[in-house]
Amino acid sequence: MSSKRQIRFGVIGCGLMGREFASATARWCHLEAVDFEPSIVAVCDRNPAATKWFTERLPSVIQATTDYQELLANDAIDAVYCAVPHHLHAELYSDIIAAGKHLLGEKPFGIDFAANQSIGEAISKRPEVLVRCSSELPFYPGGYQIARWVREQRFGKIIEVHAGFWHSSDLDPNKPTNWKRQIRTNGEYGCLGDLGKHALHLPLRFGWKPKNVRALLSKIVADRPGAGGQRIP
Repeated sequence: MSSKRQIRFGVIGCGLMGREFASATARWCHLEAVDFEPSIVAVCDRNPAATKWFTERLPSVIQATTDYQELLANDAIDAVYCAVPHHLHAELYSDIIAAGKHLLGEKPFGIDFAANQSIGEAISKRPEVLVRCSSELPFYPGGYQIARWVREQRFGKIIEVHAGFWHSSDLDPNKPTNWKRQIRTNGEYGCLGDLGKHALHLPLRFGWKPKNVRALLSKIVADRPGAGGQRIP
């Protein structure tokens, strides 16, 4: 048995990113000089087949449910990793925080500004709960190198910063749609809501806040194939 302190996680949303989180916890053994480690003890998804992936592969899982409130009522859980569509952020993130569970949530923390504000209110009521945005890039080699050079003041006096992010997975107009490609579940800001945080993460980490924010949005692909082959806006 490991002598390290266990951080017991529940996972809400057992799709692609939920499985990525499980892979990250499995690689924890490569880290040295840390006296704690994550352990996934509970999983939740409305699709039982998604939770089955976890129960078949992770002996640490002791609870699998389709009701996230059952997971939040589990006193054996210290923290929650939550990866659900954007339109569910306000309700689930707020409930997780209110339950006193530390939260690793996926960007953008709400489908719109009102949703983001409601999550912020939940955070303000439980200041002892740690809330972080997951799936960010500060420890990737490129990001880590830039961060080190900033700390070492290699760039001298920084007067302006341009940050960008290249992402090409949606260029094929015949790629099937999913929740990230629909206003109802992703939001009207399109790809910015899903990917914009990646371009901002390092600047915000250094305390560089933008004086103004502008966006030029283009609806290049107006519809995509649905599950039955029909075109969906």
